[in-house]
Amino acid sequence: MRHPGNERLSPDIFSKDPVSPGLPSLLPLDGRKSLSVASGRSALAKGLDSLPKDLLSGRAWLPSLCCPSIADPFLRQGLRLFFYSSPESTPLPHFLPGDVFLYIHFCGFPNRAAEAALKAIPVTERPFIIEDCVHALFTPGVGMFGDFILYSFRKFLPVPDGGLLISRFPLDPKLAPPLESFISCKVLGSLTGDRSLLRRGEDLLDGDDEARAPSETGRFLLERTEWKDIPPRRRYNACRLSNLIGISLPDEGESVPLGIPFRVERGKDELERRIRAAGFETPLSWDCPPGAPDDEASRTVVLPCGEELEEADLREIAAIVNSTPGQIFFI
Repeated sequence: MRHPGNERLSPDIFSKDPVSPGLPSLLPLDGRKSLSVASGRSALAKGLDSLPKDLLSGRAWLPSLCCPSIADPFLRQGLRLFFYSSPESTPLPHFLPGDVFLYIHFCGFPNRAAEAALKAIPVTERPFIIEDCVHALFTPGVGMFGDFILYSFRKFLPVPDGGLLISRFPLDPKLAPPLESFISCKVLGSLTGDRSLLRRGEDLLDGDDEARAPSETGRFLLERTEWKDIPPRRRYNACRLSNLIGISLPDEGESVPLGIPFRVERGKDELERRIRAAGFETPLSWDCPPGAPDDEASRTVVLPCGEELEEADLREIAAIVNSTPGQIFFI
């Protein structure tokens, strides 16, 4: 199995000096309030904690294609969940004052359809907007629209934790301590290549919904992680793989993808199995949260385009995909 770039950690990093400029300098702070957190999930939990409770309607809107764990922080706040389809094909729902609306830059591609639909709503009638940039850490032109912006570093980088919450509202800096059992499993698994440790760490994280502070280990590794080559390599690999499977990216390669979303009419599990059998990992594979329509999740495969992939790897992935009926789609 070829380990994705965010799961490979060299022991040499512990003897390196901090790199400059640091990665957080890329993020669009613009004078807004910000808080370093452990993960995108911690950013979401803290953002929801920061909403003015007396102004909430009790309803939250999530995209029908989203990670099941996204639902948990909303449910902990006592919010009722509703789901919406892609604004490219379906109008946004009618919002009540105080609704909460989350949209995702899925796989790192800007969700301009959601932003355009929200901009068409008078400002005084818009819901509270959460902009999920977890997949779009390196993509330019995102992170400017929402009331809350969620970032995570661990999707792209070999760090155990680390993320950022950007807010238009005041933020209480109080956070729960880092989940050290997860940190240990993640770092040891990334150093040794032991996938059982990596899986154990993810299991620990899946059961945790606290808004947590980043660990000192994560800060240390983030400061020393060379990241400048990641965006151009991922852009190139995404464009090259797209060319090999006969499609064009929607933004001429400006995005830095987490992966390429590929819709199959049937056989999602079989395609993912074939990709894994060839030694590759799909960057994500989601089931729907309870109550969400499962049409999109049951047909969506995210193709790898990580910076570690070489030409032969891309050709092998393309050969697998080209033998499977499907189409590329973007959200």
